[in-house]
Amino acid sequence: MEKMEHFSHIHPLLLKQEKTDNNNNNNLVLCSGCENPISSGPVFSCDKCNYILHKTCVEIARHIKHPFHPQHPLVLLSTSPYEGPYVCDSCRGLFRNFVYHCYTCSYDLDVSCASECNPDDGHKHDFMSVTNPQSFVCYACGLQGNEGLACLCTVCQIWVHSSCAELPLAVRIKSHDHPLKLTYLLHHIYGFWGSITCGVCNGAMSSAFAGYFCSTCRFPVHLKCLQEDLRDDWAVEDEKSSTYYETDESLDIDFTCSFFGHEHLLKLADEESDLRYSGKLCDACIQPIVPPLFSCEEENCGFILHQSCVELPRTTLHPFHAHPLTLLPKAPHYDGIYRCDGCKRLSNGFVYRCDVCQFDLDVCCGSLRERIEHESHMHPLLLKKTTVARQCKGCHRWSKHVLVCEVCEDFAIDCGCATLPRGAWCMYDKHPLSLNYFVEEGLREYECGICNEKICPKQWFYYCDDCDYGAHPYCVEGKCRLVKFGGSFQYDVHSHPLALVEETDENTKCEACGECCNGWTLECGQCKSYFHREGLCFWKQFKKSDKYFKLSGIMRHRYAANVLASMPNVTNNKAKGS
Repeated sequence: MEKMEHFSHIHPLLLKQEKTDNNNNNNLVLCSGCENPISSGPVFSCDKCNYILHKTCVEIARHIKHPFHPQHPLVLLSTSPYEGPYVCDSCRGLFRNFVYHCYTCSYDLDVSCASECNPDDGHKHDFMSVTNPQSFVCYACGLQGNEGLACLCTVCQIWVHSSCAELPLAVRIKSHDHPLKLTYLLHHIYGFWGSITCGVCNGAMSSAFAGYFCSTCRFPVHLKCLQEDLRDDWAVEDEKSSTYYETDESLDIDFTCSFFGHEHLLKLADEESDLRYSGKLCDACIQPIVPPLFSCEEENCGFILHQSCVELPRTTLHPFHAHPLTLLPKAPHYDGIYRCDGCKRLSNGFVYRCDVCQFDLDVCCGSLRERIEHESHMHPLLLKKTTVARQCKGCHRWSKHVLVCEVCEDFAIDCGCATLPRGAWCMYDKHPLSLNYFVEEGLREYECGICNEKICPKQWFYYCDDCDYGAHPYCVEGKCRLVKFGGSFQYDVHSHPLALVEETDENTKCEACGECCNGWTLECGQCKSYFHREGLCFWKQFKKSDKYFKLSGIMRHRYAANVLASMPNVTNNKAKGS
């Protein structure tokens, strides 16, 4: 029996064959997604509760561009983004569950209305030729249209060039075996926003606009390749008489995309056996990376992202903050190193940020679901910002940004403990360490094998059964778990770009103060100069820079706390009771 995890529900869903008698209103079963009755057919349901989804509702896209709202992409949410039900802006019906939502305009479409547009359909509404009183961006080709004669779809309220309105729905090209279809939803076909490579001219084409594609092998083609230079090479295919056939041959398409956080094109790599990326970290979430992934085409760049991080929403509403958070490729904290307001860890990855409140969440905390299941507790946990600080069961620190149990009123864990890996490696032990959640009566106190201080048996700790070895989570993690070393940044302290390194030789001297560089260090690859990246030395140098005077008072305070902390993940009392 097929089992899957779905973003809309905290429990695994099982594929079943539903047999429901919908003639009996007492036995009427509604889909938890589209809210329509479920008749006989395949469904995904939860064995632990009454959650059930049509198989088609499970398979719908998380992000779409829809002709009913062409200005912005729509994001699929599992529940209404408002306190009560939402009103579909197409049919004006009231719904509580699945919704395609625009964060910018608060535009909402229910699943049924959103599915009225098939990505294979091209655009089958009639265009009306009218005089446009102002310039516009063509919804098909993405180019600017001038005042004058243009074509308008009165159903979808979109403007296109007159020439684009006459594009055939299906075509053939001599250099490709299969028919090609017109689609206005390339991103839906290829599964991501960004640029892909045209199979004819090898140029970049945006998935945000229309294009031709092969439904058999996903061969993409520019509109301009049909309209301009290669027009003589094409033959218009009569859609009704075209014959679609299968072939054993498939083309290896080179998929590339442009990304808002990087100046170069990124290339898709989906070979799981590719060892080139072993041991590397994603530049967004700073987690180990495995295919499918996107890497920079420039050989010496090293920028790399999980495919899931490429598809992160640019804006999000999070339970921890009242305002929308915007995804930035780099935090505006001088060199991009910031402290997450959720887990309190330092990071130099992507950040979900509110500029109004200067509130920051790293990708891991910003992507947490509102309800999750955690191995440390029997009930689902709810992500919540509380009015009164709660004590975390894992580390005994107090926080308002917690995951709470609605059944057990006294259970809460903070984001730092909620995102701890279940297993970890430590340089002082040759075996993997397991995270111990549960307190046993009479459990003896262990001594941390890293800091040599006592471990409180009532708090979570990492443990090796083979060696009878224990360690504090913050000692195993250190302060570098969400920091990617390397790269380069132009600091005011030196004329050349400097790279961030975790540690250097014992005798390495700081060029600014002459003391040994212990901990994070800035290294110049050209002249082999070294500078402190933390502590008083770095802070004194930073206060001389122009960047310092551009920061607000609260930003200076926060940045000083990050720079001067000798062990940023540890409070002065470490863990009360240890």
